[in-house]
Amino acid sequence: MSSSSQWTLFIARPGRERQHIIRDPHGEPRIIFGEDDGTRINDHLAKYLVESLNAGLIPEDPNPDEGWFLDSPGEGAEPDPAILICDPDFETRLEILDSEIPEVDQALGRKVVALINTYFMQNEVSHPIASSGGCLL
Repeated sequence: MSSSSQWTLFIARPGRERQHIIRDPHGEPRIIFGEDDGTRINDHLAKYLVESLNAGLIPEDPNPDEGWFLDSPGEGAEPDPAILICDPDFETRLEILDSEIPEVDQALGRKVVALINTYFMQNEVSHPIASSGGCLL
């Protein structure tokens, strides 16, 4: 198994209900795309995230106040074993699995949110959307 220092992407199942799992450099699953109807976005976004993580890209979040939110573990009655990253409409959902080091998970979560915002802002510039309807393409 070469390039163990790189992030990898595992596509769990083909078809409409596919899940994308991004593994850390040690092969542990860290980021899971939830099942949703945005598989085309998932394909492109997953590729972008893997390439960015492999390149060590640490972007400044271009849109820190809107678009995505982080749900921290441990909030509520029972601790959540993952950090959830969702868009406001829950159309695209990611999970960062608990590494048992909350600071590390939060740092990865914030990095992924910044990458997601960067990805969508770059996409908007290259493919402007005429309607503000439900599809994020």
